[in-house]
Amino acid sequence: MAVSLYHNHSTEAHDVHLSFALRRAASNGSHALGWTAIGAGPQMAGSLMFVLYGDPEAPDGAAARPTLSVRTVTKGHALPQLIAQDEAPKDLDVRISETKWTRAADGESDMYVASASIVCYACSKWPGTEISPETASQPWIWAWNKQQHMRGFSPDRQLEMHTLIDGYGHFYVDMEAATSHKASGPPAIVLAGENSNIGTSDRPMEESKTGLWQKLMSRPLAHLHGFFMMAAFLVLFPAGAVAIRSGSDKSFRFHWVIQVAGLVSAFSGAVLAIIMSDRVFGSPHQIAGVVIFSLLLVQAVLGWRHHMDFIRIFRRTWISYTHVYLGFVILLAGWANVISGLVLYGFSKFGTVMIGVLILLELLGVGGWSFLARRRSLARDSGYKETPESSAAYFALDDIPESDEEDDVPEDRGLMHKGDERN
Repeated sequence: MAVSLYHNHSTEAHDVHLSFALRRAASNGSHALGWTAIGAGPQMAGSLMFVLYGDPEAPDGAAARPTLSVRTVTKGHALPQLIAQDEAPKDLDVRISETKWTRAADGESDMYVASASIVCYACSKWPGTEISPETASQPWIWAWNKQQHMRGFSPDRQLEMHTLIDGYGHFYVDMEAATSHKASGPPAIVLAGENSNIGTSDRPMEESKTGLWQKLMSRPLAHLHGFFMMAAFLVLFPAGAVAIRSGSDKSFRFHWVIQVAGLVSAFSGAVLAIIMSDRVFGSPHQIAGVVIFSLLLVQAVLGWRHHMDFIRIFRRTWISYTHVYLGFVILLAGWANVISGLVLYGFSKFGTVMIGVLILLELLGVGGWSFLARRRSLARDSGYKETPESSAAYFALDDIPESDEEDDVPEDRGLMHKGDERN
């Protein structure tokens, strides 16, 4: 067998391309006896299995081609059952590209080779045993029976059990080395010898010893894109939201400097995403990214307009509230898209969960800080005098009644602004 994995941006999963071949000699005068199977996983339960059988000397027609049956079993060491396509998870689609019989190249007249090519779209979403594109030692199982008379070669033909002595076993595949980001179809089976193992072993293999720098340089644009986007949405934008509520006289200055840095970081990530992608709208993650970045530009304009209006009239307008609530929506959407980007990249489940926990903590932290800041604002002495610099704290998140803001404006300053509006 030979396997390769392709990262599919449309399904945000990995497709598995599998080539499977076996040599079939006549047994008891017949080539039609028995079956051979391989499956992804350490055991039958939950394994995605491929079973190959047939008769190379059958009359012309469907029976003249070997049958490849895709099966699984949910519990224990039971009889594998055919997987119905309508029962498969969303996006997962197993398609048989080709099956055929050929004469063995070694010149033996009674020796045939059955071969099959399979594409399992979104195979990393298989709900049974995990099919991981990141492991250097993915367990697989194999089994065979050389005595069963199949009596027909339909895909759901009932199988007799393999022998218990030499009829089954395990092997391990370096799936990490077999993963690429360009689809090239089912891989060729290389026969360098009777027992050739390339990226496979009959015992667990050591995990890849590739250093961090080598891994980063393997996909530099993807890693830079992730760095810029995570810096923007996990660090800078949340920090800007906290800064505007800090209560400092320079809170507004801290806010806009941090938010501009976040916008520049997000812009850099978006440019890298466009450079990497053949299609800007190739996946839900990309579509969401374009929408979020467009809203960031709108948010920046709203923030600038709110600040200019507040300096002039010292109260909030609809632009102010739109800026506040749109910022919250953008932050939530950005967090969600960071998670979808990690999944699209094929990041480890543990790492993705840890990033999710960090986002949850940030949500609680920013929300708690905003709540406390609002309580402080409501508890202020009604005689407190606002200045343009300190009032800028209203710029982002404080939900202070407009009457409070108006009461805080000095009388002479209010008259001055009314005069400005008349002019």
